[in-house]
Amino acid sequence: MDSTVRFILSLSIGIAVIIGIVRFRRIDQSYYPFIFNCIAALSVEILNRIWDVTDNRDAFTFVLNVFSYVDFFFFLWLFHNWGLFNRKKSTFIAIASVFFVIWLVTNIIFSNFINNNNYFFILYAFALIFFSVNTFNKMVVHERSSIFRNPKFWICLGVIIFYSFFIVVFTTGLSLFEHSMSKPFRAELWAISVYSNLLVNILYAVAVIWIPRKKSFTSLF
Repeated sequence: MDSTVRFILSLSIGIAVIIGIVRFRRIDQSYYPFIFNCIAALSVEILNRIWDVTDNRDAFTFVLNVFSYVDFFFFLWLFHNWGLFNRKKSTFIAIASVFFVIWLVTNIIFSNFINNNNYFFILYAFALIFFSVNTFNKMVVHERSSIFRNPKFWICLGVIIFYSFFIVVFTTGLSLFEHSMSKPFRAELWAISVYSNLLVNILYAVAVIWIPRKKSFTSLF
């Protein structure tokens, strides 16, 4: 797939960003981490394009490695706000700290920050899928309103779709599997991931539309 087409499709996350910015002052503050994450993701896509054109891949890989923890942290914060960890701040901080240590150690040992930290990518993707499935199950049991008007449904669905394919793609980059899979096959996976990303970005935009209005008293944590 042409890199320009891939970049244009990746900008679809901008739809959720624009809607989120327009509605920002009116939406429930518990969803702020999701809006922040969409903005961060859009920034990474733009930087990817700039460094791709200037042939500075090391800089982008460094940013991607940093973003992997930022991505995890914002989603963790979001799930915490939704009550997944019984709103215990200590649990939220403990999980964030453990994953930060794992992120730092795996980068130092395996990637030196200038190669894809595939081990952390796969680990945090599994964690986000696990959190999403648990949130989805709680939502089905406790929520009485239409599931299709619930932003949690669209966000969790997007996370499950995106990170399931994310795991497949980055697993092929592990040394254990890298030599057993042909380059054309891996290229096809990356091409399919572009369309998967487009679908998920649309789901995220739908989620932002359905975010409820701000509550009278809400703590960001």
